[in-house]
Amino acid sequence: MSFAALSLVNPAALWGLLVLPALVAVHFFQRRARKVETCTLFLIEALVPESAGGRTWERFRGSRSFWLQILAALLVVWVWAEPRWPRADSRQTVVIVLDDGLAMRAVEDEARAAAAELMALAEGKAERTEWVVMGSDPRAPLHYRGEERARAEAALAEWRPVLGTHDYATALRGARGLAGTGGLVWFVTDREEKAPRDQAAVGVGRRLANVGFAGGAVERAAEGGLRWRAVLKNASDETQGRAWWIENASGAGERRRVEMPPDGVVELTGAWPEGAERVTLRLEADDFDADDALPLVKPEWKRLNARVEASGEMGDFFRRLLSGIEGVKLVSGEVGEVGNMLGLRVVEEDGAAVTSAGAAIILAKDGAEKNRGLSRAPVVAERHVLVDGLNWQGLLGPGAAGLVMNAGDEGLLWQADAPLAWLRAGAEGRRQLVLNLEWASGNAGRLAATVLLMRRYAEAVRDAQTGGYAANFDAGARVSLAEADVAAGAGWTLVKEDGGGWRAVDAVGLKVLRAPAQAGFFEVRRGEEILVRGAAQFADARQGDFRGASRFRREPLAAEAETARTRNTQGDPLAAMWLALAGAALIWSWWPGRAGEMNWPKKGAEGAKIQKGTVRI
Repeated sequence: MSFAALSLVNPAALWGLLVLPALVAVHFFQRRARKVETCTLFLIEALVPESAGGRTWERFRGSRSFWLQILAALLVVWVWAEPRWPRADSRQTVVIVLDDGLAMRAVEDEARAAAAELMALAEGKAERTEWVVMGSDPRAPLHYRGEERARAEAALAEWRPVLGTHDYATALRGARGLAGTGGLVWFVTDREEKAPRDQAAVGVGRRLANVGFAGGAVERAAEGGLRWRAVLKNASDETQGRAWWIENASGAGERRRVEMPPDGVVELTGAWPEGAERVTLRLEADDFDADDALPLVKPEWKRLNARVEASGEMGDFFRRLLSGIEGVKLVSGEVGEVGNMLGLRVVEEDGAAVTSAGAAIILAKDGAEKNRGLSRAPVVAERHVLVDGLNWQGLLGPGAAGLVMNAGDEGLLWQADAPLAWLRAGAEGRRQLVLNLEWASGNAGRLAATVLLMRRYAEAVRDAQTGGYAANFDAGARVSLAEADVAAGAGWTLVKEDGGGWRAVDAVGLKVLRAPAQAGFFEVRRGEEILVRGAAQFADARQGDFRGASRFRREPLAAEAETARTRNTQGDPLAAMWLALAGAALIWSWWPGRAGEMNWPKKGAEGAKIQKGTVRI
């Protein structure tokens, strides 16, 4: 058994060692004689001899009873502390889960130090230990997995928190699976509410008076041109003042100061600089730098030609709708000019299929069904991106019109088991949106859900075109690529501006591409061709609010700790013998011995001795 690997189940028992100073004090506290020089005749004449001595401290005297009592105390404390050693065949897995939320950037060093301390405490709890270092992002690979603690601690330096608000349960469940029975999972975070109640966790957060950008956009101005807009958030309970300025290729602009009330939101806006392709709004630095810069690029949309063939009120509605979508151009040419993948048609149908395989919004002709009452059946929406989150309960009308849904079509809206909207399968895929409503007999043209459905479809068709575009994205948001561009071949590369240069951060060949998790400018390239120019923005204000951050420590559940201890360690097999020996030592310390062995004053120099002219008592 190695004392280096020793652990104590009950370390509070070490307080019992305080009995040792008490035992030593008792053996110092004894009666001793005091030396008094006086006239011998005076002592003889005294009728009642009176001692001037008393209990005083003197030099330490060892004795059998003292050492036996010390031995008994040490043995009792040893057994009471319940020492345990790792079993020869024991093995444990220690998993450190680091919070990948951006808020941890303010306490990165504290988080790494806490993780290293947890490893030091777990070292030696079993003969062999497997270390696992991972983040709370379930999609990310492990930072380290192996039996070398030095490499596990080195992996902590590579950890960078980059995510917004996310679910921690998936990563923690995966960590428990890696730990297995008898393993240990620690969660290092900045807020106690992030950790489940049964999860061992260490909090390293601290309250910060943070002010930062919470999002921004570039929009068309009413007077023409472009304007930038940014939202500034004060995530504290005190009034805060910060300086801000704008930077572009021409340099930094004038610094201005903004005063923000407690928990306040301020909107900043201004004209887009002439000739600039991108700008960066900057804020006076504080302890959390992730939201101190807001990059913006000048939007450039893909082009989409659209022709409205519907007549009357329905045609006017779609002309207004499509003309308000960036990148869409209304044309009046022949169908051959737009009747392909690069165009969008809005047509009326009375039951006959539209022959074009291109994108189209197909409407039921007005007046196809007349003199029908209002349908009171609820409208049910399928789970689809085009209708997600839209409220159709305000739709009034006679219900479904006379258009027929084919076998290969995908339903979107239903009322009384009849389809109100669906995607029709065409030669180029499901690109035609069918709206099976009687426009003149209901309020579909005045319902917000209808406007959003049509707009989403038109924007999806526009974004499906080949070619490049420029846009602003939330950090980690999906970046759309045209299916034709994706199918053209591999070799896609996401590059991010880093220190004035461009650095490749990911090579992708997937249909789903996401913006970088950290704020900054990026591009998606295929060879020399730039398909996307973008700016990733910090837009999760919850990560910039540190009012709930705290320092805490939540130990593993007692049952889990006991299971791990029983599985990996063994107790002192001689504990019963040590208790018996302690009892025997106490009995022996109280057993009377020879007079010379007691702590009484001995004859001689320390005893009473009468000398000529003096007496020593």
